Amino acid sequence: MQIYLIVPPQADENTRKICLALAKTGQVAAMLIQRGSLDEKNYKDWAKSLIKDAQASNVAVLLDNMPEAVERLNADGVHLTQSAKETGNWAKKLKPAAIVGAGEVFSRHDAMTKGEQGTDYVFFGHLAPGGKSDDAETAEMANWWAETFEVPAVGFVQDLSLLNKKVEFCALREHLFDAADPIVAMQQIIEQVTG
Repeated sequence: MQIYLIVPPQADENTRKICLALAKTGQVAAMLIQRGSLDEKNYKDWAKSLIKDAQASNVAVLLDNMPEAVERLNADGVHLTQSAKETGNWAKKLKPAAIVGAGEVFSRHDAMTKGEQGTDYVFFGHLAPGGKSDDAETAEMANWWAETFEVPAVGFVQDLSLLNKKVEFCALREHLFDAADPIVAMQQIIEQVTG
């Protein structure tokens, strides 16, 4: 199981420092720069401040629902929460040069519909901070997907023990950014999910 880091939409120096320190550990495979309520200009500036440095640590950097800016900002790809049709259209335009992931998947039907669109991963869980998510249900879907389909699963749950070892990516945000020492927290999580 690899680490998929979700950078919270707090465009401040402390968040940037934590994010890049985590990237430098060599343990983060992919990083989603969450947009939240940032306007387009501030989001692009925030993304620019992270992309190059994170990529220097071999982290694939993904934009949040801004497929048209992937090439311009030199990002590695995009996380989309649009309809399956729109997701498929962007996958055709951006691949194979860029990674295209699908989110807003809250049923097996959603997963199959979006997973058939040429996406590189299917994301299970609520991305909105504080979004109410049923961990057991989210993990059950991620586990089912990982056991059944070739397209990788990303599982975003608070109780990491619910994800089985076949889930390719473990998404982390609060586990790290709310920790007293994010690096130590990540090492402990890696031991937990790979042990």
